[in-house]
Amino acid sequence: MPPTENKSKNRQGQYKRPYRSKRHPPCDQCRQKKLRCDPQGQGSCHRCDSAGSNCSFDNLICRPVAPPEVRPTPSEQEDNIQPDKGEVSLSQVDYTHQFQADSSLQGIETGFDAHLPGTSIEELIIPSPSAYTLPERAIPQTIQTLDQLKQFSYQVIGASGDSDPWLLRHCKFDDHGFSLFHQVHFRNAGGVPLDEKIPVHFLVTADPVYESAQEETRVHQKEDRRIELNALVPLEWGQRLISLFVRFIFPNLPLISRSQLGLSATRTVPEQQIIQNIPVHLLAAIYALATPFAKFDDYLCVLNAYSTPPTDELWRMVFEIILDQIHTPHLATLQAGLLYLHKPKQANQSAITDSPFVWSFVGQLVGLASSLGLQFECQPMGLPAWERRLRRRLWWAIYAEDKWRCLLMGRPPYIRQDEWDVTDLDDEDFRIDQMQIDFLLTPSDQSQRDEVNTQQFQYFAQLSRIADEVQLRLFALRASQRLSSDFDASLEVSRELLQRLKEWHSLLPPQLRSQNRLFTTIDRSGPQSNCLHFSYILLEILIFRSLLRPMVKSAAPPRLFDEAEDPTSFTNMVDDYITQIIEASEVEPVPAIDLSDEHGPGNAVLKAAENCAATMLRSVVRMSCSDLAGFWYAWCRIGFATVSSFIMLLVVQAPSKEHALRALRLLYMWRRALRGQSQGCDLMNLALVRLDGPHWTGLTRTFFLPKHVKEALEVNIDQE
Repeated sequence: MPPTENKSKNRQGQYKRPYRSKRHPPCDQCRQKKLRCDPQGQGSCHRCDSAGSNCSFDNLICRPVAPPEVRPTPSEQEDNIQPDKGEVSLSQVDYTHQFQADSSLQGIETGFDAHLPGTSIEELIIPSPSAYTLPERAIPQTIQTLDQLKQFSYQVIGASGDSDPWLLRHCKFDDHGFSLFHQVHFRNAGGVPLDEKIPVHFLVTADPVYESAQEETRVHQKEDRRIELNALVPLEWGQRLISLFVRFIFPNLPLISRSQLGLSATRTVPEQQIIQNIPVHLLAAIYALATPFAKFDDYLCVLNAYSTPPTDELWRMVFEIILDQIHTPHLATLQAGLLYLHKPKQANQSAITDSPFVWSFVGQLVGLASSLGLQFECQPMGLPAWERRLRRRLWWAIYAEDKWRCLLMGRPPYIRQDEWDVTDLDDEDFRIDQMQIDFLLTPSDQSQRDEVNTQQFQYFAQLSRIADEVQLRLFALRASQRLSSDFDASLEVSRELLQRLKEWHSLLPPQLRSQNRLFTTIDRSGPQSNCLHFSYILLEILIFRSLLRPMVKSAAPPRLFDEAEDPTSFTNMVDDYITQIIEASEVEPVPAIDLSDEHGPGNAVLKAAENCAATMLRSVVRMSCSDLAGFWYAWCRIGFATVSSFIMLLVVQAPSKEHALRALRLLYMWRRALRGQSQGCDLMNLALVRLDGPHWTGLTRTFFLPKHVKEALEVNIDQE
């Protein structure tokens, strides 16, 4: 009989305990006599009952033997999210009773377990320590969700943690992978250890244990957050916003499970019942991030025309609940936090550098991800297929945040290369019936487009690994100290990284290559790869920026003096120092390498750097309104400002008037491009300020410039 048919009968109460079943072992008497064991409901087995002997099944009344839950195949889990009446989906599984009965197995009769919502101590049967029997040898482990245990949170047990994973590998676990204690339980990940994989276990804790800790960080309590959210965004609006999120944001941030939303190729709007089961902070973050795309919805665009969307209230709700849930986190906490990182800047903050909070919050989310064990490869673990895929995508999302932000903000990364082993994403990590974004497309066109949309984040994750190498090998503290005065060593490292970028770009599918994408349609129905190409060129710019460091000597540092010194005498001393000791060439940028050979490596690097800047300029100029109105990673704002600094560096360090003229033309054209494209696009405001500031005070007053650069400024002054 096929397995599904067999399980179907089990659900209807026709389950028979097979003799010597590893998952359902016989009672002690039948096992010793090697006889067939037939249980009788909740009591002793038939053979012990006939013989009038004690049966070990009699002690298990606190944990009744129930038929195994029917679980669909992985493909069915992805496709059949909306269960029929009478069936229970993963999001509706309540494990509270199981843990309430088992968590007091050490004979403890009081504690939080007896006071969980909906349960009184009279309702619990407190067993003796021997009531919860564990197998004498390892038994098969059922695939069960880890993230959707109600009223319980979990965290991974590290290799050097107080609970030694190599000790826990000898622990006895039941067929759900649990070893139960009072309020705190160990969960075996299942499927590991394998060769070169460490044992992975999770600590599962009842939420009330952390109630006092939650009070310390709770901003203020609300009566019912879901009622508040539904008042801000009614469910019928929320359905449309989720559809917009999946359509415009998911290709760049695949942080949600479409299958858990009940979406498929023919269902692009989730049911209201499913929305009600999504955690409030995650749902509010989805609403808020999708609101700017409401203009692409016929109904929402009219609503927003006459009222202001409650995005500020939604983001505030997200942050407050994250702070409250950080003690008892689930994947939804990390999902909401990652979306919060991409909260659009308000107009009056778009030209300001990110506050230290942003990088601190990234570290908090990295810590949360590592506590949830996302740094471990989860494919062999005993988790549902949808949960494994979501965990892998979330890992690569937090990895990308760490690598790009640390590189662009000049911070040490939180994630170390030797502390994770998640493999690269593939098409299986996005497997689901593809959505029909444009119903006018043929099935083949739709399939091709969805394949590109899923591949987009895969290639971005690979590019993020190159970004990590750029930071580690060129901009880490020790690397910067070593390479900033060594042009040959910098050139050697840069060549390797540029080759990696070239190989990455050569593997892009045709639909994602910029030269094959002349423009995007106004309804954004084509593949949206602007962030991808911007990130690619940005890495090239950062590599050339590292090559410009050792090409010019640094000026001598200024003399330090104490505030108590006489300012007059100090001023006289500095003036005398400058006029008598320091030559003008020591203040102006002076080449540190030989540039006399027109075909030498120095001139080749300068020309390549100028060409790279020109490539970025052309890319931004060609962006249409639709391109700029799409979703951009929040850190792209810093990326545009990085380009401004790079082009300004080409001007200041220009070794000749010819190079200075080319650099100034790039600078003026970049400034004009930012002014034009920043209309309605706040991402470029910071980059524009980086240029307007020095121009406002004057380049000659802002920088020490060589004479040939000053001459070039006079020639090009009318081109502004």
